[in-house]
Amino acid sequence: MDPYPKPLRDLIFQLKRLPGVGEKTATRLALFILADREDFAGELAGALTAVRDAIRLCSVCYNLADMPKCSICQDPSRDHSTICVVEEPSDVLALESAHAYKGLYHVLHGLISPMNGVGPQDIR
Repeated sequence: MDPYPKPLRDLIFQLKRLPGVGEKTATRLALFILADREDFAGELAGALTAVRDAIRLCSVCYNLADMPKCSICQDPSRDHSTICVVEEPSDVLALESAHAYKGLYHVLHGLISPMNGVGPQDIR
């Protein structure tokens, strides 16, 4: 028998789906959210809803954006003659945090893998 009510178990289950979050961490997070008196749960729910509704893919490079073009593609100071092809949006973040690359990106959202039946038509 589970000691937690179903809504709390459901929250723990959803938190465990996050990368790197196991049972103990999910339980700790769920109990924190439940115990917080500053309406953290409401603010978190609002932020999750806002990000789901506002974030889309850039129409040029397929990076994450909140407008048709991402801030990198809109930046006139970027080197538009250089494109770095990356696997995921997290790769853009990693490169941008180094402050060394000044070109544009193309985000594939996957890798070509003929052994796994993933061809160029299956990625961006």
